[in-house]
Amino acid sequence: MRRPAITLAMIIIATLSLSGCDVLAPTRDADGKIVGAVEMPSTDAWVGDCFSFVDNSNLAYATVVPCSEPHTHVVIGRGTFTPQRIAHFESLQIAVLTACKDRFELYQATQEQELTPEYIVSDKKEHDGRVVTHYSCLVKNA
Repeated sequence: MRRPAITLAMIIIATLSLSGCDVLAPTRDADGKIVGAVEMPSTDAWVGDCFSFVDNSNLAYATVVPCSEPHTHVVIGRGTFTPQRIAHFESLQIAVLTACKDRFELYQATQEQELTPEYIVSDKKEHDGRVVTHYSCLVKNA
């Protein structure tokens, strides 16, 4: 009885990995660039990833695509804050604005059109039980 279940699981995994969207993990080339569309938590996108937020996900999920495909946002920076680091800045908003300011200015200097900075944050529980705030610095396409 275990063999049919294992075989079925292997078929499902193989089918999902060959589908148009990566389900288990994004597929990246040797340079780390996305090679096919994948839906994932928006704060898991890497610097340089291009994406559009998934409708009705409250900005929690994004469809990350190769940058040659239509998209609404580009990740230009990311990082984490501990509660102590946020307290140093007096608020999460000031911490994120400060962390992303230089990244946005550097990115904007390489672009011909005016871009709009945006930011997303999420609290995630680490393996050791600590809660860490993850942030991403974004630019919205003009």
